[in-house]
Amino acid sequence: MFESILDLLLPYIVIIAGIIGLAYGINKLLKSKDDESSILKYLALGTSIVIGLVNLWAIYEWVLDDIFMPDSPEVTMVHWLTILLIFLAGSSMLAEPLKDTPIAAIIAVIAFGALAGLFLFFADFSEGVSSPAVLGDIEIPLWLVILVIVIIVGILFVVTWFTEFTIDRILQLISWAPVVIIFCGLLTIQGLLIVLLNEPGGIWALLGM
Repeated sequence: MFESILDLLLPYIVIIAGIIGLAYGINKLLKSKDDESSILKYLALGTSIVIGLVNLWAIYEWVLDDIFMPDSPEVTMVHWLTILLIFLAGSSMLAEPLKDTPIAAIIAVIAFGALAGLFLFFADFSEGVSSPAVLGDIEIPLWLVILVIVIIVGILFVVTWFTEFTIDRILQLISWAPVVIIFCGLLTIQGLLIVLLNEPGGIWALLGM
């Protein structure tokens, strides 16, 4: 029952999501960053999350019907191209808020907090060394423990920063207004063709592929 309802609604969800993404992309293209519509930003963010969840179901349905049960007489509205376009359009709408999140700093702070907590728990401040509960008779000076914590957090921050820098460049590309418009435009066309042609392939079916 639930799957049949989603099958029925999928093309319309795709169309609505595509239109919202198009409006968001056009607004990004025509407006400066400070003048962009906040409503469209939040609407695009919410839409990307919703279609992301829908896509998880779509992937499950596609794998189940097209790969594991290819001879099943049951007709599904899920096609691999729809799954791909939902992912691309959803990613383009979600990229902007993700790009503005300081991931490296957040991870470094969490790591520092965790290590500092362990340090406070196992340190023997009266003796200025590690607690016997940690390494038994082996005593490590607290200044060395602090130095190790700082080094670990520093390395973690640098590694994460370089990873984040690479990811940030990718997010910057897919959040670029023309890319958002292209992905969301294709998603809208895909949904419309699924409805008009009554073919799960949409664009793929139109091209006779």
